Amino acid sequence: MTVAGGSSIGRKPKIRPQRAARARGRERAAGALPRIPGYKVQRRVGQGRMSTAYLARDLRHDGEVVLKILNAGHAGDLVRHASFAQEFAIPQLIRNKHVIRVFDQSMASEYSYISMEYVEGGDLGGWIRRGLAAREALSLLRQAVVAVSQLHDGGFVHCDVKPANLLLRSCGELVLADFGLACRVGATSVASQGTVIGTPCYAAPEQTQGAAAQPAADVYSLGVVLYEMLCGVPPFTGPSAMELQCQHLMAAVPALPPELARFQPLVDAMLEKEAHLRLADGAAVLHQIDLIEHPDVPENSATGAIANRC
Repeated sequence: MTVAGGSSIGRKPKIRPQRAARARGRERAAGALPRIPGYKVQRRVGQGRMSTAYLARDLRHDGEVVLKILNAGHAGDLVRHASFAQEFAIPQLIRNKHVIRVFDQSMASEYSYISMEYVEGGDLGGWIRRGLAAREALSLLRQAVVAVSQLHDGGFVHCDVKPANLLLRSCGELVLADFGLACRVGATSVASQGTVIGTPCYAAPEQTQGAAAQPAADVYSLGVVLYEMLCGVPPFTGPSAMELQCQHLMAAVPALPPELARFQPLVDAMLEKEAHLRLADGAAVLHQIDLIEHPDVPENSATGAIANRC
């Protein structure tokens, strides 16, 4: 490599961070795969506003992983870096089989990246489009709620529960992923910056009003996911974020088909407009799932609920 104004011999090339970031941006725009020490990047598997995901082989452990790499345009954005860093930190704290496994991170190299497990089954959205039986929907809901409940017990709110962030392993286990918007209970997301937190189709009414994060917001989002698993479409749809926001704030929850009527009380309790009237957290949802699956067990009996969750 030569440096402008002279020979490269005996001199270390000087590349300003901004210039390096632009070079990486041009490289990615051209479709070139990134070169990460210790990994052999194979192909791109996902693209988001903040990061790009690649399937890679971990050369040190000889296994497939996903490398989630911060997009070049956010290289100097401290808020984005903080959000990206917690995508690694929170799963490290919340160890549960229904929470995505993370292995490694780097925030100081040429690329900022997170190494995490490769979940072969894709996201829940693909399964919904193929169609789910009611019993499958309830089983998947339970697994999602277990993950969210662990998060709540740790003092966090996910703030962006949706099918795209619920992934399925080849064995059928569901895992919760993408903790970039998560924050402590009672706080606001590090990524909010005055904007609506979450995804409009799944965000709780209070999220669109800028309220501090509470576990009930994740319960609402899971209620939307449950309705979508049962009916194939979300309860509220619209061409714009504003219209979706209005429906979440004011529209009545659509009735389920008659053959799914037994799920209506659970859907209604999870999609209650007022957060203080909604099921409070993941543990409360798990209890209601137990009552649906075991209607003959007395409500004040903990034995059936605990055994079922185990």
